[in-house]
Amino acid sequence: MLQALIKKGKVFAEDVPKPNVSPGSVLIRVVYSCISAGTEIAGIQASESTSLIRKAMQQPEKVEKAWNMLKSEGLSRTFAKIRSVSTSDNKGQETAKPTGYSLSGIVLAIGEGID
Repeated sequence: MLQALIKKGKVFAEDVPKPNVSPGSVLIRVVYSCISAGTEIAGIQASESTSLIRKAMQQPEKVEKAWNMLKSEGLSRTFAKIRSVSTSDNKGQETAKPTGYSLSGIVLAIGEGID
């Protein structure tokens, strides 16, 4: 299946494996997807900066949020949270980020617990 991805300031389509249907989820063949110009352009621009310091300078509110989390939850939980939203893999290489949301389409499969 093709998925729209953002990496290094570019949007591209990449063939990715079909997702698994897990409990409580629905697999949908997307027919239409909203791609918000403001949100997606901000994501594209943010992906152009690869330096963590440069990203921090561009988004000081996130630095403050991370600092507050560090004080309240400790280093290991803060680090884990930052890694979970990072656009880098465990070798420091930038990974592509999916884009698009608010979709409509055809239900292909439903996970356990969905009526």
